[in-house]
Amino acid sequence: MNKKANTDKNSLFDLRPQRIAAAVFSALVLFIAMILAIQESGAQAGYVVLSIAICVLTAAFVLMNISYGRAVSAVLAVLLPIGTLVALENYTHVISDLTVMIFILNLLFFYVLYGLMTFLFGSVKRGFLVATLIPMIFGLANYFVVSFRGTPIVPWDFLSIGTAASVAGNFSFTLTWKSYFSVIAFVWIILLASKSSVSFRKKKVRIPLAAAFLACMILYVSGIQNTSFQSFFGMDTTLFTINVFYRNNGIAAAFLGNLRFLNVEEPDGYSVSAVEEIAAEYSGNDDSQEDNSTDATDTSDTAAESDAADNTDSTEDTGTGTAADDVTQYPNIIIVLDEAFSDLSVYGDFATSEEVMPFFKSLQEEAIGGEVYVSVKGGNTANTEYEILTGDTMGFLPAGSVPYQQYIKSDMPSLASYLSSLGYGTLAIHPYNASGWDRDDVYEYFGFDEFLDKTDFVNPTYLRSYISDQSAFDKIIEQYEEKDEDERLFTFEITMQNHSGYSKDSPGFDAYIELTDVTNKTTQVLATEKYLTLMNETDKALQSLVEYFEEQEEPTIILFLGDHQPSDYITNQIRRICGVDDPETVEEIQQGYRVPFVIWANYDLESEYYEGISANYLGGILLEAAGVPLTEYQTYLSGLMETLPIINANAYCDADGTFYAWNTDDTYDSILNTYQILQYNHLVDVKHTLTSFFGG
Repeated sequence: MNKKANTDKNSLFDLRPQRIAAAVFSALVLFIAMILAIQESGAQAGYVVLSIAICVLTAAFVLMNISYGRAVSAVLAVLLPIGTLVALENYTHVISDLTVMIFILNLLFFYVLYGLMTFLFGSVKRGFLVATLIPMIFGLANYFVVSFRGTPIVPWDFLSIGTAASVAGNFSFTLTWKSYFSVIAFVWIILLASKSSVSFRKKKVRIPLAAAFLACMILYVSGIQNTSFQSFFGMDTTLFTINVFYRNNGIAAAFLGNLRFLNVEEPDGYSVSAVEEIAAEYSGNDDSQEDNSTDATDTSDTAAESDAADNTDSTEDTGTGTAADDVTQYPNIIIVLDEAFSDLSVYGDFATSEEVMPFFKSLQEEAIGGEVYVSVKGGNTANTEYEILTGDTMGFLPAGSVPYQQYIKSDMPSLASYLSSLGYGTLAIHPYNASGWDRDDVYEYFGFDEFLDKTDFVNPTYLRSYISDQSAFDKIIEQYEEKDEDERLFTFEITMQNHSGYSKDSPGFDAYIELTDVTNKTTQVLATEKYLTLMNETDKALQSLVEYFEEQEEPTIILFLGDHQPSDYITNQIRRICGVDDPETVEEIQQGYRVPFVIWANYDLESEYYEGISANYLGGILLEAAGVPLTEYQTYLSGLMETLPIINANAYCDADGTFYAWNTDDTYDSILNTYQILQYNHLVDVKHTLTSFFGG
């Protein structure tokens, strides 16, 4: 009797167990999302009361024994895709950012998606469920990616799922109230469609319509990558920053439009003969190397003095980019690319309970130092590695791409392979998973003799859940002490201590550097103080590394820099303290890509400060300071740096300090085209790469 009553079509509520379970699940999803919003933005009373009411209403609606036919379903087919578009944009932007034509462009995608899923699954209920879950889950993932690294998801991020999953546990997954209401909207779109009774069971109707919508989807995806199509709808095609690209074009259109960048386009005028003609200008340029080699000769240490003095003679015999007779005339070379190491005073002065990086700043004053404008912020360390180790720039590659995963699939000339050809032992160290960013493959392609990952560390110390910089630097010392006396070692280390996830509680780690002018200790403020404390820990570890090599007789040179700034979650807090407005100009935006660097040696280096360079030039600058002859490519880059000292993924800057966004000015097009031709030969046209020119 009870069961019959529960399923009575005239009853207001359907109380069958499966329907009750669905109601509880729906309300629970929204309740958990509300908790995440409270953790991020606080328990704002009005929002909490409204959210609880919505949870109750959601459960009640699921239990309601109602359904509707074709007329209402047709109205929903028009309105719900609009709601999906608005909810998706609301995760990270606002719908008013889109022009009318861009709104229509994105809406077309959702109409096609909903139509395809409806006929593919044979009903409005099931089709709309799948069609809504796709943007709901994608948008939520994109929201978290933007929160963690400051840039949205791009197509090639799906190659990085393994890397992302390996560090996901160190982040705090919270929602703003704004993004929480997007989750509510998506849930209700699913619920409204779930009451539709319209289905398409006849295969002779359903299959042709599904095929038609599939064809429309293929046409849409291919069309959105076409310049005429983009021009008609007024798409923003300037890859100024990936965030702006997504904001102006809409998330769906921007993501699908980026598919055209899965391959690197051949530059104008490219041919192997064109590369050979450019390379011929730098072939056998011995005189320049004789000048470069003198940088390391003026040393206080006797061993270093004799080693570096011999360097001048060797370049006369070997020429540019050829193997040395005796590698011991050169110093050991160490590069430390320190995770998220940056000096946030680039945004202005802010007060802290103690100085954040006193040793590093003192080192910059007495050695070679300056500011590097890298291509990434908040993540994608591998791109800074790529620019340092190859001399190439991310400026010629698709916005948001990662060469390690997309383009490097075979042996490629690099700083490691070049130093190996001179007789160096070459070692890479990363105190985390070897597979991150496909490093285990790429380092082999680059010519490293050995790669040590976290499994090669015995009883290291940890800060939060990462191996500390102190232990990472101790590993450098350990490898130095184990090498043969007549061997010179090139060590390239990427650290992990300062990786993002600063807002997550970490037992055993307490921030001791405080923002003294901030009294309201919000989660964001506390996260920023943790970050600053980590910078101080790195500073102490660097001091111990330098002090160790000060006592060594073998000449050794160290390049130390950060791979990128932390995410906007941290930098925005500093900007607020400093009273800095949101960046608008190219130059203002580039301040978010500044990291400091220093080159120190245990022999005398002439102090020099670079106000602004990009990472692609660092390899050549380091070799000059070490007295090691440059490759022909590095010699070319050394000359290019005089004209365009900064070239990164987002912009370039001339010697007068004027910044240009890509594709907005043609003043330096010819110079940049030459560089792009060389890089294409280096990275893409691997069958015809001029290996010797690049230091292979």
